Amino acid sequence: MLLAAIVLQASAVSFAPPLDTPLRVVSERHDGARGFRLERDLRFFQDGTGYRATVTLRAATGDTPDGSGALYEAGYAALIGTPITFHLDSSGAVTGIDELPTLWERYCTRVAEVAAERRVLAPADRARLAARIATPLRALPVEKQRAMFASLVSVIIVEEPVAPGTAPVHLPASSAYGGGAALDGMRTVAPLPGGLLRSTTNAASDTATLEQVTELDPRTGLIARTSRTIRIRAAGLEKLSTTVITVEPVAR
Repeated sequence: MLLAAIVLQASAVSFAPPLDTPLRVVSERHDGARGFRLERDLRFFQDGTGYRATVTLRAATGDTPDGSGALYEAGYAALIGTPITFHLDSSGAVTGIDELPTLWERYCTRVAEVAAERRVLAPADRARLAARIATPLRALPVEKQRAMFASLVSVIIVEEPVAPGTAPVHLPASSAYGGGAALDGMRTVAPLPGGLLRSTTNAASDTATLEQVTELDPRTGLIARTSRTIRIRAAGLEKLSTTVITVEPVAR
């Protein structure tokens, strides 16, 4: 009876984040020799029947052998130190972002400036190039703008039911797991001490393999740590990509 109760409790994942508790979220990605890091502070608050989340970016860096960095991180660097307010429904889905047009303009401007700075141009020509680069970014649909910023919060929220046991998984080609073909494999979920769950996914196609290990808290609906390794093979070459996300309370 006790084991059955533990399994039943672990199976019920609901979104109930700790309120007014500062969390430090660090995302690190390595694509071959390229390394990227995004660090932010996050707090959840009750807001009617849903929630409000405040994110403050602390660091956004990209390291490459040639020192060129990464435009993606460069855009977020323009928002460091600025609190960003997200609105979420009761399930944890982001429904709105305060001052999105202003935030998106700052993001686009910074991406364009960094891209233009990498070219050897006269100041006037560099400014014109930056304007051309920023134009299509500014024109992205609002839904895509919101989705990009929403990932600052959504990457730590458990999005699907999780129950202890082993089951097959099918990851479509359109997913973020890499490669142009669907991946098929198995997912195993096991209880951990302290009420956490560990989900381990191994899947593959003819050209790609994925291993993802996630530790999550079914009581809050938040991850504690996730690591993902993707290997893609093409034309006799192999590309390795790893992503690690950690979530920890901030010491007061």
